[in-house]
Amino acid sequence: MPARTVDIRVTAFVKSQPEQVYRALTSARELCVWWLDRAETEARNMGRLRMVWSDGVKGSSNEATGVFVDLEPGRKVAFIWDSPPRPRGIPALVTFHIEAKPRGAQVTLVHAGFSAAPSRQKLLSSCRIGWEDCVAKLKLYLEAGKTCKAERLTLLDAERLRRARRR
Repeated sequence: MPARTVDIRVTAFVKSQPEQVYRALTSARELCVWWLDRAETEARNMGRLRMVWSDGVKGSSNEATGVFVDLEPGRKVAFIWDSPPRPRGIPALVTFHIEAKPRGAQVTLVHAGFSAAPSRQKLLSSCRIGWEDCVAKLKLYLEAGKTCKAERLTLLDAERLRRARRR
């Protein structure tokens, strides 16, 4: 019997054009503005991806490399982690679905294939928190032009910070 798996899904409405969302997810320069410490991207199918980000511990950072496997400008960004340091149990496929909506885009991140075993719940929770932080930072950047790379954000935090800027 195959092992049961679960996916992480994080969804947010972003008041930004789908093309801007796509660019923010595929441009190394933009990724470094709102999320990563360093990035290298070849924004084409089978193009390479390298990401470096801080994990909140002084002097500690994470690095991942990957390959873009499905890029549809304004609609989808999917990549596979291919770096050997990817921790055991973290599945490889990450997809951002971008759906045009009136006055913006619905962004849904799916990190597919986590083990549903009780022993893997801490890893699943940690990855879910990390991806929500990513989507919240994307939302804040695209809607308010603000960045908050040093702090962990939730989607509620991003909305509160965006509203505070309007005052």
